[in-house]
Formats: sequence, C-alpha cells, structure tokens
Amino acid sequence: MYREYANSFSLELINPLTHPPSNRLTLNSMMIDSQIFKYVLVITILLDVNIIFAAVASGGPSPGFGGEETKAPLPRKRRFSQKYDTVVHVAANSTDSADRKKLTYAFALAIVDVIGLIVIGILFYLYYKKNMRLKEDMRRLNMIQKYEGNDEQIEDKGKRVADSEEHQDKDKVELTFMEGVARFELGDLLKASAEGLGKGNFGISYRATLDDGRAVVVKRLRDLKPLSGDEFVKQVTGIAELKHPNLLPLLAYYYSKNEKFLVFKFAVNGNLYNRLHGGKGTRNRIPFSWSSRLAVARAVAKSLEYLHLNFHIPVPHANLKSTNILLDEKDEVLLSDYGLTSIVAPPIAVQRMVSFKSPEFQMSKRVSKKSDIWCFGGLLLELLTGRVCVHSAPPEANGIDLCNWVHRAVREEWTAEIFDPEVSSRRGAYNGMLGVLQMAIRCCDKLPEKRPSISELVRELENVKSVIVDSEDEDLSNSYTDESLSEKSIIIGDDRNY
Repeated sequence: MYREYANSFSLELINPLTHPPSNRLTLNSMMIDSQIFKYVLVITILLDVNIIFAAVASGGPSPGFGGEETKAPLPRKRRFSQKYDTVVHVAANSTDSADRKKLTYAFALAIVDVIGLIVIGILFYLYYKKNMRLKEDMRRLNMIQKYEGNDEQIEDKGKRVADSEEHQDKDKVELTFMEGVARFELGDLLKASAEGLGKGNFGISYRATLDDGRAVVVKRLRDLKPLSGDEFVKQVTGIAELKHPNLLPLLAYYYSKNEKFLVFKFAVNGNLYNRLHGGKGTRNRIPFSWSSRLAVARAVAKSLEYLHLNFHIPVPHANLKSTNILLDEKDEVLLSDYGLTSIVAPPIAVQRMVSFKSPEFQMSKRVSKKSDIWCFGGLLLELLTGRVCVHSAPPEANGIDLCNWVHRAVREEWTAEIFDPEVSSRRGAYNGMLGVLQMAIRCCDKLPEKRPSISELVRELENVKSVIVDSEDEDLSNSYTDESLSEKSIIIGDDRNY
C-alpha cells in the first residue's frame, strides 16, 4: 500500500502543470526525507531486537528468560558408580558446547548491530548530500528564473493582455505602414504568391510578390514577451524609426491577438552566409574577393555604430551573424533582425541569440554593447578564414569556435593557415587581412572592458587600405610564410594604416 502511495506521489511531482519548479524540488525533498527516515526507523527496530537477543544470549547458558543458571549435576560422593560419573561428564560437556554456541550467536548479533550503525551513518550522509544538492538546485533555479521569468506568470499575463484586447481585434484588420512607404492592402498581401524562406529563430519568413511586382518579406513572430497592443506598437515603432543605409528597413507591421508579423524589404541577393560559404569546392562557386569582404565589414560596423549610438537598449543588436547580413540587388549590405530583444521573450533570447553565447554571459549572466563587439569579432574571423563560426552557424552546418582556433593558431605560429586561400593568395590582400585579424582578436577578448568600441573599429576599418582591383587577380600563394604571420607580427593596439 505504501508503494502504491509513493508511486502516485512521484507521478504528481513530475507534473509541471501541478507544481512549479520550486515546489517540485521541495516536494521531492520531502519524499526523499520520508524514505530515509523510514529506513532509519526499520534499522533501529532491528538493532533493538538484536540487542535484546544478545543480552539474553550473554546472560547465561539457559535459553529461557528466567535469568537463572542451570547447574550441571555433580556427584555427591566418590563412591557412586562409574555410570553416574559418565553422566556428569557428558552433562558438563553439553553445557560448555551450549555456552560456545550462545557466545557465537551473541558475537554475530553484535556484528549485525555494528553493520546497522554503519548503514544508519550512510543514510544520514545521503540525507546531508541530498539537502546540499537541493539547495544548489534551488540556487540555480532562482538564477534561471531571473533571466527566464516564471513561465506560469508569463502565460497568465499573456492571457490577461489577450483578453483585455480581444475587442480591438475586430477593428484591427489593416496593416500599419511606416512613414514614406508605398501602401498596399492586407488583402493584397494575403492573396499574393508566397514562397517560404525558412524557419528562423523567432518565426517563419515568407517572400510575397504583390500584383504590382513588388517583393516583400513577411516575418511571422512567435515566442514574444506578453506585451499589450500599445506596448508592442511602441517597441516596433522604436525599431522602425532607426534609419540607416545599411539597416534593412521595416515597411509595416500587423498586430492582433492571434497573429503578429513584420513586413520588410526583400533583399534580392540573399545573405552573407550563402555568399561566403555557398558552392565551395564546385564549379559554380563565385569567388568572393577581399575587397568585397572588407566592404561588408565596413558596412556592418557603420550600421552597428548607428545602433549603439541611437538605440538605447542594453544590447542593440544581440544577434549579429552572417545569416542576418543581407545583400540587395546592388550588393549593398543590409543588417537585419536588429532590436528584437525588446519584443522577444527573455528565455528565447537566451537560448537563440548569439550575444548570449559570449564569455561574459557564460560567466556572469550579463550582456552589454560589448557583447555585440564579441559577435562582430566572430564575423570578422568568418570573413578572414572562410570558415563557419559555431556560435552563429545554421542548424544544418558544422562550425568551429573561431576565436579559440585563431588564438591557438597565433600562439603556435601556424598563422598562415588562418586566412581563406580564396583571397590570401591574391597580391595586395595580405596587409589588409593582417590588420583586420588584429581587430578581430581584440574583439574576441574574454574581458568585455578590453574590447574596442564600435566607433574605434569603424575608424580602423576605414584605415585599412583597399586592394587594387587589377592586382587582386594575381596569385601570390608563396609570398609569405608562417614567420611573416607569427605572433610577434600580430601586435594589438594602435590606429595605424595597414
């Protein structure tokens, strides 16, 4: 019966709908305590029984409970016959044998008692360890809840917000356009031909082609904070007000209880990840020159500087990676997915955004603008090496930790293997690549305060000399060695021309 009760109780403990995480830990501790004390009680009773038997066994040769010793019959006179002497000796021997057996029995009971005491000690030790583990789990749970919040509270708040705004949905049937954007009806968007672009971290994106030929991207949002309609509009308006030539412009948004999406300009030439890594090792590969890579680095740095100076949230981008850097029909760089930390639920941001993989978040659970700098350093290394960074790689790609890999390469002086052979063998690229490598290493420093500001990086990238187009096609594969790229030559620090 106890076993059935215990089984039903343990099933209830693991039900997340019945108990929040902290209650589940407490109830599990109660169940562990009750089991340990049950075992201690049973062993204590057994020890008491053993002690009684041991006392009886050592109290005399009689197996009874009277406590009186049974004397062996002794001969009264030596004149008795030999027959009676034999009886006396046999009785005495039987008594000695019984005494030895009882002493052996008592000794065995004492051993059992000692073993029982050891078991009790082990159980109390386990109880102590379980208590310490429970305290550690509670500490970790409180830390996680600090960033992830309480799921039930978020859900309840979301329901309240949705219920309070349900009446608004009947009137909210139009897209809200940003200033200066050519308008179209929601119906035009719904009946437009759509092409799925993939499932991103925060929703599915579609390419929609309108009747007039315009192509836009519709990004359906999920895993958001439980914002009211006014709060959502305020945050999205703040994102839309950011205007920079290298930021992907927000054209419109839609908000209702059951559907929320953003409408952006469509970037014809895809993203930097596909441009940098697509088609490698095949005849269809289009070389990506060093001048083009340097132009991308400069454009991203300028757009990131604009965000840091004009968007007042702790991490203005927080998800800087090559898949979020788009190229339009003129190969102009457009930075996307900026500012989403203002509307995305904190647990989702922690799990999916690149800045939350930075060293400072792993150590202290904090992020800042310098976390964006760490992401930018990883992007520079991706441009230099032609390798995929593990922190920003798509799910289907295998990446490496570029920051650690490059540090090891510099330390062990096989730095010539760092640079992508597609560009490193071109005349005139070496000096510029070496200068950008110095910047990237500084950006990847584990201490945020030692990383440069984005304004410093913009200035330094402008000072990197561009490659002359005519000379870039010349092969220079044997123009430098590992010694020319040794750790001594990679000096971090000044704003010189490279």
